[in-house]
Amino acid sequence: MKHTTLYELAKAYQDASIDSVFSENDLICILSEEQIPYYVSVVDSAFAAYRGEKGLTGYLALSLQEESASEMEIMDLQEAQECLLSIMRTERDNLEESDLKAIEESGVSFTEGSYPQFRIKEQYKVPWYISEQEEKDLILILQGLLFAKEYFASYKKTRKTNTFSFWLDSLKLEETEKKEYIPTLEKKGDSFEVSARVLQDEAYGFYYPHAFFTNEERQLQYKRMRAKSGKILALAIGMMAEPMLPGEGDRPLYPFYSLAYDPQSHQVLDVFLVEDYEREHGKIVSRLLELFEKEGKPQAIHCYGKRTLPLLSELGKQIGIMVVMGNQQQEMDTLIQDMFRELYEIPHDHDHHHHHHEE
Repeated sequence: MKHTTLYELAKAYQDASIDSVFSENDLICILSEEQIPYYVSVVDSAFAAYRGEKGLTGYLALSLQEESASEMEIMDLQEAQECLLSIMRTERDNLEESDLKAIEESGVSFTEGSYPQFRIKEQYKVPWYISEQEEKDLILILQGLLFAKEYFASYKKTRKTNTFSFWLDSLKLEETEKKEYIPTLEKKGDSFEVSARVLQDEAYGFYYPHAFFTNEERQLQYKRMRAKSGKILALAIGMMAEPMLPGEGDRPLYPFYSLAYDPQSHQVLDVFLVEDYEREHGKIVSRLLELFEKEGKPQAIHCYGKRTLPLLSELGKQIGIMVVMGNQQQEMDTLIQDMFRELYEIPHDHDHHHHHHEE
């Protein structure tokens, strides 16, 4: 039988009412067989298992975000999440063919309204069907949560409102006020070993790519290029508002745009999309250097979006351009909205991207 273990555990999870014992504030770390930490947050009828440092960083950034964040900034943070998603009780109508097939193959039966559904949410990609490896990890996570319910009950945590404080006190740890400890479960044989991990909030920040010249000749070429006096270039980098189908593969993803603008002549000079910013940020830099050749080298680049300054500050020092955060946010936001409108509304054949609208 396929998938039987996964769905039997899902049923056991429901029967054990795990979501009545743990709340989203009770972060539990469960180590996979490959020693990848999954940070699990339980909510009513669902849980998310944030994968690795990337997952933890995204989770913390979203929970600590500023009240003043814009709609696009919030969406960017939501799409930056990387986790295994388990919806533990849903209607049959919400299931897709593949969910129904997996449940049928498992031989485990569920009543209406309590069907489980599993997805993987990777950074800047839409939630997708789980792989065999992800199924293995989910099995371990479900076993871990069932174990945690029994284990923490002996430390007076039987309800969402109880904390892990009795358990923490029993460990006689130092500086529990100053540090945040999270319970960490590691599978040993048929059971789990429990230890405490320090959660270092400040150690987890998003890492955004930095660009710099490694080729000295090219660096000198741009360094010697005379800057036009008083010339400013504005550059915005950010996530597109809708997912698209990538050139390869079938999982829609959120591409990133780079928009170059001349704030003095109010002209958009270049709009460019990449599918994977982390891998392809170099292409954005190449486009920018080509722009210097075409339009002249600016004295300053005004950066918009949280990725732009880290990308260009080192490069700017190398070739003598001042790189600063821009302060014309409203004007840039309007331009970005116009760009979205043009890219989404007007039918055009853009490279090989097929647009994928989720209405």
